[in-house]
Amino acid sequence: MIVRLESPTDRLASVEVERAAFGQSLESTIVEAVRDETGSFALVAEVDDDIVGHVQMSRARVGETDVLALGPIGVRPDRRRRGIGSSLVRAALDEARRRGESAVILLGDPSYYGPLGFVPASRYGLRNPFAGMQEEGFVVAEEDFQIAVLDEARAARLAGDVRWHPAFG
Repeated sequence: MIVRLESPTDRLASVEVERAAFGQSLESTIVEAVRDETGSFALVAEVDDDIVGHVQMSRARVGETDVLALGPIGVRPDRRRRGIGSSLVRAALDEARRRGESAVILLGDPSYYGPLGFVPASRYGLRNPFAGMQEEGFVVAEEDFQIAVLDEARAARLAGDVRWHPAFG
């Protein structure tokens, strides 16, 4: 498996991976809305010249400070449970570090993302703007809002409202 930055020729395959992974078009719509925004980048997982995984990174803000948001992340259903998702997350964090980012935020399962370097964002005084019952009928818990700190000094100064790209709703 090769994990690398997404190229323009990967775009259609990346969107198809997200659709297949989630069984709907919401995540692929988010990818298409944020992918060309300043600060955004994506990585793909490739096996035998076939794109099997994708992770999107996009600009978010905490108060007046830029951070990155991780997501959507998808792996084709026939390729799950092989470490592809965790490889994408690790590579995305490495690329964010290389780009000089201070932190990466996400909404996700703490038992999955914790071992990959994420901690509850509440440790930094940040609150989940999506906490509670969602229109779709599921609940987003406060602890689902997590952060991977890439620059401790800059992240310690994070304060204020958390804002994802409007495509996230």
